[in-house]
Amino acid sequence: MSNYLGVFLAPRMLLGLVAVLGAAAVLNWLRRERYAGWRRVGFFAFCASLGVVLLATLWRETPQGGCPVCLTDWHLDKLAPGTFGTDVALNIALFVPPAVLATLLWRAPVRATLAAAAGSLAIEVIQPLIGVGANDAVDLLANTAGAALGAIAGAIILAIADLTAHRRVGTGRVVRLAVTILAAGAILLGYPAWAASSKQAAATAQLDALFAGTTLADYQAHRDTTWGQKLLDFSTRNGPLTAVAYRTDQIARERFTWTRYFTSRCVIAEWTPTSYATLQESGQDCTTNFHP
Repeated sequence: MSNYLGVFLAPRMLLGLVAVLGAAAVLNWLRRERYAGWRRVGFFAFCASLGVVLLATLWRETPQGGCPVCLTDWHLDKLAPGTFGTDVALNIALFVPPAVLATLLWRAPVRATLAAAAGSLAIEVIQPLIGVGANDAVDLLANTAGAALGAIAGAIILAIADLTAHRRVGTGRVVRLAVTILAAGAILLGYPAWAASSKQAAATAQLDALFAGTTLADYQAHRDTTWGQKLLDFSTRNGPLTAVAYRTDQIARERFTWTRYFTSRCVIAEWTPTSYATLQESGQDCTTNFHP
């Protein structure tokens, strides 16, 4: 995280932020007749948040020369591993404020989300052309997810404000908002869970095919020889994953864990003196249930 703070607090970024705030103030003054009261403050904040997006994506580095050919590779292979790191979190958070503010100002959450997605795509195309960053499908999806979350938050705020002000909130509006929230939740939470569970099921079948019918004695005799290569090949074929081993005189276990964004799944291969079995766990249980 300190690396990101160093980038955002660099003199180049601070000067850019001053320019962004100045430009937002000018635009706010030019549109002063259209926006009054809280809407004037909201429009200023919206302009400033857009400027911050441009700073973070197109200004944070000194251009290093364009790479038009890079547009042929959007790093789609990074979608499958589903690693949720600081960069993904920041890309989500970056697009939440402008989407919230756009929804509050113009009461159009769907258009706000679509506009943010189009803007993110434009940024991803421009980045390699000017030599700042790289086009990345994960960044595009993270930005769009952030915009969707922001638009939903803005729609909820508007509904609460209308209820508080005793303005009529139509049934259709409530239904659309509920459906949108459920759909967004299903996509953001459902896909990682499905992807991780699918990997878990496939890995279980592979391990069963490799070791069904074996016992602890077989494990002790072959783990550091032929089985070591088998497990290495398994890890390579099913990666990226983390692997941990545990053994005593009475039991041996090999745990393989996959993380897809917010979801963790694992398979534990277990050998006892009389049998072999696979155990499927999720989340914290992968750790707590590993040592018998």
